[in-house]
Amino acid sequence: MKKSCSTILFLLIVWLSFASVGLSQARPALVDEQGYADIVLFNGKIVSMDDRSIVPDSPGHIFEAMAIKGKKIMALGRNDEIKALAGPKTQTVDIRGKTLIPGLIESHAHTWGNAMMEYGPSQGLVAQGIQLTVTTQNSAEATAKAIRDTVVNAIQARKLPKGEWISVAVRDGDQSPDSLYSAAGMWLYLGKITRKSLDSATRDYPVIVNTLLRNMYNGRAIEELKKVFPEWDEHADSENRPGAAADGYEGIMTNVSIGPEYWWRKLPQEIEKIAETFRLHGLSVQKWGVTTISTRIPPPRYISAFYYLNREGKMPFRLAWGLEVHRGRLKSLESTRDIYRTVGAQWSTFDSGNEMMWCDGMTNEIWDSLNAEMCFGPDLPASPEIKAQERCPTPQSKAWVAYKAAILNGWRPVGSHSSGSHGARLSIQMLDDAAKEGGFSTEYIRSLRPTLEHATMIGTKPDVIAGLKKYGITLSVGPRFLVDTLQTIKDYGEAARSYTAPIKTYLNEGIKVVGQMDSATWDDYSNHWWGMYSFITRKAFSYDQKGEQNVDSAPVLVPEEAVDRATALKMWTTWASEYVFAEAALGTLEPGKYADFAVLDRDYFTIPVSEIPKVRVVMTGLNGKVVYDRDQLATAK
Repeated sequence: MKKSCSTILFLLIVWLSFASVGLSQARPALVDEQGYADIVLFNGKIVSMDDRSIVPDSPGHIFEAMAIKGKKIMALGRNDEIKALAGPKTQTVDIRGKTLIPGLIESHAHTWGNAMMEYGPSQGLVAQGIQLTVTTQNSAEATAKAIRDTVVNAIQARKLPKGEWISVAVRDGDQSPDSLYSAAGMWLYLGKITRKSLDSATRDYPVIVNTLLRNMYNGRAIEELKKVFPEWDEHADSENRPGAAADGYEGIMTNVSIGPEYWWRKLPQEIEKIAETFRLHGLSVQKWGVTTISTRIPPPRYISAFYYLNREGKMPFRLAWGLEVHRGRLKSLESTRDIYRTVGAQWSTFDSGNEMMWCDGMTNEIWDSLNAEMCFGPDLPASPEIKAQERCPTPQSKAWVAYKAAILNGWRPVGSHSSGSHGARLSIQMLDDAAKEGGFSTEYIRSLRPTLEHATMIGTKPDVIAGLKKYGITLSVGPRFLVDTLQTIKDYGEAARSYTAPIKTYLNEGIKVVGQMDSATWDDYSNHWWGMYSFITRKAFSYDQKGEQNVDSAPVLVPEEAVDRATALKMWTTWASEYVFAEAALGTLEPGKYADFAVLDRDYFTIPVSEIPKVRVVMTGLNGKVVYDRDQLATAK
């Protein structure tokens, strides 16, 4: 009996040993190395976007399933392969045949400004004083009188106390209030409406007159602002044009900084309130599949608020930000030089920074700005009135001084608005100037990966193309501005048409191109899918007209420069990761990269082109976690 029991025990041990070996062999080696996956997404069309070439219709590898471990992608493959990485505690998500792509990387979004408009009031972050509206008249003089009369009537009728701030929004009666060609805006910009029309009647009241991008301040407002921004006069002249300060004109930057740096600076817990505003706005960004945003940040308090979110672990998206405090604090030329002489080059790549927030360079928004002010110089003739609108920077302008000082002190130059051909040429000349003075090689400047923004009508002049290639400049192109080029073509004639966003030519020339929607408030009519649709069809449609008729009848601009849908998507994923110096970690779906992804409600790659604007995100993943789940796929049994 004992022998029999011993034999049975021996056989049992042998069997268990072989069973153990069998189980060990059945368990994937990846599980032995990393443990079981935290999340497995399966039954999908997972498009890696890992093909970095410009070959049309080449999105890269396609998989059925993806495993996530911690914050990173563990593996991609067939359903059975990836399900084998799941353990008893693994969350499994059936994405039901939907298309999954890398999270979108937006290269140009004014996320802080949109956050303030949407969520600032809920945190008590509002403009001081009263708000008035004036419609433009048939001349600058008549409009100036209408502004003055409206302000005086408000002071008298409302019995305003002395010192009350008054804000006057001037809007064209026959145009969208968002028109870059606003008549009132151009009158302010050209000095045809100045503070002189207001000062005698408003000595006791600070007044702001604003259009979309251009603003004027009366004498009392300037006195108040100079208590916090003592270099306002020098800033206004170097930022805009000589004489701008005397006219009370200061573009947009004072309006950006007046809230955090002047009005709210004494609010209890101001930084925390601003941070909460940014967080709330970021939650709305997640539903569009955007996981990384690149933006300039001018006001120092906005920078502090984002860092507060990052310290608290509350960042709702990754943020690659560009330093622009010389504008945020309204500095003179000499102070601007000093900033970059003294602070050192504190920019970083993704790998050398922080996974949720890193400074990817120094920026200056205004170079030759947007369509209404773009600089064509000798390339396109036009009437004196039209040429007077062009913003062409000189070595004495703030943008030139800031970029040169930054480059000389080790900064990456990023985010310059450069929309016209000669504006781009001047950017190249500025790089030449900095390289010569600093003794920098062309290879060094290329290693900084300079960028130009909007790039709507840079065109293909041979010397400009050569300069872009010489320094490896990346162009961030904004499809939402194509509609504004229609007015530019009217102003400059048909010769201007060929300058419009020649993306295919740039790519064929070896110039990197990424996409931008120049906003952070995306909706059903101004999101990235509309942007990709625009690059694919070359339709210059208006974003503020919501009818299908507008899209169907929209003019097609330079159709030979259209790109395929995979190329368009690379502009917000694959190549955009290089823009933010994060290609080793973001932008494609590959093992070891961060698990940022978006699940779509339809297959972007196969649906009719007309349906691309209707694509919506049903799930967003950030840093290995599901942060948005419209259809509750992650919680379904």
